[in-house]
Amino acid sequence: MQKVQVNVFRSLMMAMPLVLLLLASTAIIQPLNAQNSTMSGAGGSSGKTTITAAGNKTIIMISPGRNTTLGAASSSSATTSGANYNRTGFNNLYVLTFNGKTIPIKYTITGGKLVGILADKDRSTLVLVLNPSANGGNFTTELPRNLIDSKGASNADTKYLIKIDGKGVDYKEVANNLNARILTIDFSKDNRFVEIIGTQMTS
Repeated sequence: MQKVQVNVFRSLMMAMPLVLLLLASTAIIQPLNAQNSTMSGAGGSSGKTTITAAGNKTIIMISPGRNTTLGAASSSSATTSGANYNRTGFNNLYVLTFNGKTIPIKYTITGGKLVGILADKDRSTLVLVLNPSANGGNFTTELPRNLIDSKGASNADTKYLIKIDGKGVDYKEVANNLNARILTIDFSKDNRFVEIIGTQMTS
């Protein structure tokens, strides 16, 4: 009887390295499979523009690998020369930095706040990020022609393409001159993202 127990014990001891090897290989294979499934599930980008709020910053991703961070729009810049802008019907000023230049953009907004503006030269597009109120509102801006314009044959003015949250919308061009064009755009309580698309961006 004792001899049988010794033989069983020896058999178990000889099989132990194989058991340990199987356990070790299982532990290694499972994380690898999990990692591979995670990577394959994360592949592919929709190519859509996304906006992420982080504190007082807004991060806009227009295409994979290209991010731009906007600071919160400052109301102090409007108050420093508020009287001058009120004479032209505008009570706010956003200073856009584009191609190393600072370009002032006059605007008035009701029913919300302007978070920031981004210039995308590759698409001849200005991107506006809004924080609307519960009832929506209206955004009116004076667009400098030396920043963005929309031209057709014989250098004649053509309509801008305006998109709100990716959908084309109508707008009004209330005035224009040799230096600028003034647009007014309505938005709802759910709208956050406005694109003003022209044919040229020259600054």
